[in-house]
Amino acid sequence: MSIDFDSLLEGVNKKDMRAWEELYAGYYAVLCSYVNNILRDRDQAQDIVQDVLVAVWKSSKQFGDMKELTSYLYRSCYNNALIYKRNVQIRKGIEQKIVLEAEVEFSDEIFAITVRDELLRQLYCYIKELPDGAREIMELSVLGLSGPEIAEKLGITIHTVKTQKSRSFKYLREKLKDSVLLFLI
Repeated sequence: MSIDFDSLLEGVNKKDMRAWEELYAGYYAVLCSYVNNILRDRDQAQDIVQDVLVAVWKSSKQFGDMKELTSYLYRSCYNNALIYKRNVQIRKGIEQKIVLEAEVEFSDEIFAITVRDELLRQLYCYIKELPDGAREIMELSVLGLSGPEIAEKLGITIHTVKTQKSRSFKYLREKLKDSVLLFLI
């Protein structure tokens, strides 16, 4: 079966359905192969060719000869393939940047938690070294009890609580002053 290119072109320009079916049958596979060579993605190549053919169908563009139509189809497929590749690269770059930023934030967060936990571990070790009364006051203070609550719970005066806490803080500051962890917070 030979193709009458003049009637095919006339039918394409007039949006004749039979001419478009013939154009589709004659160009779809070769255009898909062409785009697939650029993208190395058969499904995306088919989508691009389909989009180009639909865009040409919907456009009011008139073609003077088959060479112009053929060139237009190949150029449109080529341009759309390059746009797709560029968009994929941009998307991958953005995704990589987001992942990298998340990893940095996550590692910074892990580091901060580790430093805090180690500092608390050291603090608790030094609290355990305090004399019994002072240690008990500091432990209750760390649990969030106020001075009057501690005094009531232990059956001592608020003045004793304040004095013991003051001495304990002085002792703890002295013990922790050389801790490198304080500089990391």
